[in-house]
Amino acid sequence: MNAPARPTAMHHPDLDWLRVLAIVVLHLFHTGMMFNTWEWHVKSPQALPVLEPVMSVLHLVRMPLLMVISGAGTAFALRRRTLGAFTKDRTKRLLLPLVFGMFVVVPPQIYVERLFRGQFHGSYAAFYPTVLDFVPYPAGSFSWHHLWFVAYLFIYCLLALPLFAALRTERGGRVLAWTDAWLSRGVNVLWLAVPLVLTRVLLRDHPETHALFDDPRTFLVYGLLFLYGHLLGRCPGVWGRLVALRHGLLALFLVALVVEMVWPWPVMPVVPAIVGGTVLIWSGLLVALGYARRHVRVSPAWLPRAQALSYPFYIFHQTVIVCVGYLCLRLPVGPWAMLLVVLTASFAVTLALCEGVSRVSWLRPLFGMKPRAARPAVLTPEAVG
Repeated sequence: MNAPARPTAMHHPDLDWLRVLAIVVLHLFHTGMMFNTWEWHVKSPQALPVLEPVMSVLHLVRMPLLMVISGAGTAFALRRRTLGAFTKDRTKRLLLPLVFGMFVVVPPQIYVERLFRGQFHGSYAAFYPTVLDFVPYPAGSFSWHHLWFVAYLFIYCLLALPLFAALRTERGGRVLAWTDAWLSRGVNVLWLAVPLVLTRVLLRDHPETHALFDDPRTFLVYGLLFLYGHLLGRCPGVWGRLVALRHGLLALFLVALVVEMVWPWPVMPVVPAIVGGTVLIWSGLLVALGYARRHVRVSPAWLPRAQALSYPFYIFHQTVIVCVGYLCLRLPVGPWAMLLVVLTASFAVTLALCEGVSRVSWLRPLFGMKPRAARPAVLTPEAVG
């Protein structure tokens, strides 16, 4: 069997493909939240509980995959940037869209939720001043909602700067070489699940809030995933090992999946359920990375554009789902038809908004997009003369 092609430092089609896939899955998941029996911002009058087993599994792997890919992205970015340039870039691409999103993108979600629950009856213009009261949601109208991921990622990047600096030293290089060699042996990469298990078990009484200061379990788990992603980005040898292990990792993932589906908590005691769920998460991430590295060797024609739009799509998608879903509540159709309408319409609207943003130079930075590449000048005969 031929060895998998290794992407260049500037081009990682396998990770780009996984990132786009994760964003699409995220859109599917948040659309489904309107139709299951779980708490959410806007709910269909007719629930579809049949969605919940699949959504439970998606919930375990969708955001962890994005965080691991984001962590790997920091490793690739640091290959060609100083720490100062990296910090400046992450401030522009994470903090700026986060602040803009909290004042512009997220408030319509809260407004629609207030309308849906009968907590507000005026216009959006009358509602918006409550955002500027800076009272945190749910008591108030100031929140980052689904943009918690951007906030956490920015904080991880700042907290990791001393580590990034240390890894640039000669001693740090030796540590990375040892780490790469260790992770590339046997099934050692599976041992990275142990800190995840311990964190989830020891902090099991802390619910997932995405509110940063009262969210220790989620903050530490995603911090570990960020660190793991960064290490994978710094350890080229481990990718070949993931490719070699991919079939066995898939078998482990399927076993963990069956256990999760047949004996979920509270059927299974909480600690074994957490251990099983963590094995499901970590093996699922490694399966995705291994198979993508093996099979996605070149970038399809559509991938660069999809990759460029994936970040603004993430920023927009939940607000669009909530607004479109609210408008569809009175449709005289059943829940499955409504699900299809909300899914299709919200995807189309989100994509259209992303395309619009990508064409407006001053909007692009507000959604984390790079400046548009300058078009080469066309030399006219007059200019040549």
